[in-house]
Amino acid sequence: MARPAKSIRIQMIEGNTNNKSREEITKRAKAEEKFDVVSSDHMKPPDTLGSDSKKVFRKIVKLMEPVGILNEADIDLIATYADTQVVYTQVMAQLEMEGVVDPETGKPSKFIRERNGLAELLRKLGDKMGLSPQSRAQIANTIAGLANAGKEKVNEWDED
Repeated sequence: MARPAKSIRIQMIEGNTNNKSREEITKRAKAEEKFDVVSSDHMKPPDTLGSDSKKVFRKIVKLMEPVGILNEADIDLIATYADTQVVYTQVMAQLEMEGVVDPETGKPSKFIRERNGLAELLRKLGDKMGLSPQSRAQIANTIAGLANAGKEKVNEWDED
């Protein structure tokens, strides 16, 4: 199974284990800089979201703004998370009203399967956006490594 792509900055902090040439590193760094523009002013919820989903969208953007990892390219990802969160809340309300057992059949409610599927999707999307403790720790480690990169020699490319 292929490993997820890592930022060239992270790769350099880890010591250029992929043995990339100086030219490859420079090209990759310049390409990644194009994605570094983060502006919450442009992080507007899509018109297709309902009012509750738009509230969740704005909440996530506000929470993640200080971290600076989300940008305009993530709007669809955030919108999907927000919409899924609202549906999850509705399913939970339905379960609370009807109970976990279907009174007609005596079997577990169909909403339990829905809840479990939505919870898994929320977890996966949240991990991608830094909304879980583990993903925030990874982001913090990366930011700490980048902050230290200017203070000490991290790898052989820092000599120039």
